[in-house]
Amino acid sequence: MKKRLILLFLVILTGCSNPPAPKEKAATDDAHVKHKPSTVKPAANPWKTGSYAVKEGETEGRKFVRFVTEGVFSDSTKNNNYLYAEVIVNTANAGILLREMKKSNPAEKFSGPVLIKMTNSSGQELQMTSTRSWNKSGGILIERNNNDYSQFRIFLLQNNKGIVKVEIKDSGTKIYNFSINTDGFSDSFTSL
Repeated sequence: MKKRLILLFLVILTGCSNPPAPKEKAATDDAHVKHKPSTVKPAANPWKTGSYAVKEGETEGRKFVRFVTEGVFSDSTKNNNYLYAEVIVNTANAGILLREMKKSNPAEKFSGPVLIKMTNSSGQELQMTSTRSWNKSGGILIERNNNDYSQFRIFLLQNNKGIVKVEIKDSGTKIYNFSINTDGFSDSFTSL
């Protein structure tokens, strides 16, 4: 009977003990497991392609690329007010539409020449003067006269994958500031 009690006592002690700790995995245990490569999605191209309305006699509208951004403008009474800016580039010319205070406002109309200064991240500058409107609703036209359009287009192409700061001064007291992200401009423009 003592043997049975001792045996029962040992069985109870063994049953109540903690289970053994799990063995650590050796470094070679994971060698046969394949890891899925992480896929990095490229950033969306900020330059969107569009077409003008089809004119009589054309089968399709002329194409353009468009970049939209926000910035600030200042005048003699206000500083750092909200600015909505659109840059439109086609194969013949380019335009900049500036809307003060909110993006649903009409594009600004300029009565005199405007000075456009663009600066890339290396400090290189391009300066242009425009005296014409993008269209009858307003905006700024960058045209082929004085090679402005070619210089503008080349400046954006050469600064691909970077930020170009833009400052526009009108003949009055207004100063407009915004930045153009040139990532994707080259790809979008060459598709025109």
